[in-house]
Amino acid sequence: MQKYFLGLKSNLPSMSPIDKSWPARPYSFLEGVHAELRRIFHLWRCKKYRSQFTEEKKAVYEEKLEASELFKDKKALYPSSVSQTFKGDYLEMVKNPKYQKLSSAIDEKILLADVVNKINRANGKVGCTFFFNSDYFVLKKFSNLIIMGKLFCELTNELFHQGSSSAVKGDFLLSSDHLIEIVTKLHRISSLAADREKLNVDISDEFLVQFKQDKVCVKFIQGSPKNGNSVSCKRKNNRLLEVSVPTSP
Repeated sequence: MQKYFLGLKSNLPSMSPIDKSWPARPYSFLEGVHAELRRIFHLWRCKKYRSQFTEEKKAVYEEKLEASELFKDKKALYPSSVSQTFKGDYLEMVKNPKYQKLSSAIDEKILLADVVNKINRANGKVGCTFFFNSDYFVLKKFSNLIIMGKLFCELTNELFHQGSSSAVKGDFLLSSDHLIEIVTKLHRISSLAADREKLNVDISDEFLVQFKQDKVCVKFIQGSPKNGNSVSCKRKNNRLLEVSVPTSP
């Protein structure tokens, strides 16, 4: 037993929680003990790893976990987004003089500020608009005035649909390079707020939107290599909006 424990001590794997290695069992009668020590060691190093986290880092990993629960094995390009850090304020509103006036008008902390492209309902061309999300200011505005539900394409990280309460103009179709982060933050906030309805997220390669009086089908197809790595939208007729997505991440 002394030889077993000293040998195990000298051959322990690294302190990384994702290290799956474990020394081979030297004696068959210690099979149960060997497995239990592996479990205990792993739990201990996970605890040591978590103890190093600041509150800010904990929040980052919690958001990444929520993103995994929403998109893992559902979106083809999700794996490529895992290593991308959720930055939140991509416009640097506090530092950037261009947005300081708007930033000062928001009392709460800005959780996300980004530029998104708005798809023109008439022809499918891409325009530009701003997307701001704070703990209260914009989230309340979005939940009350714009967002009724969301649909996302399985093939691309870039396009999402927001239902609108406005029957005159119809739904919004927005394109963003940080779609997974935007949706994760919105979903997380709606889940934590007791006075708000939880945001439902659906993923599909084909769905209906309301453009003024018309019901239009948004259909995603694989683009050709000549289209490059960008997403392109084209209104085919009154009933179809075709979105061409890159053939590879």
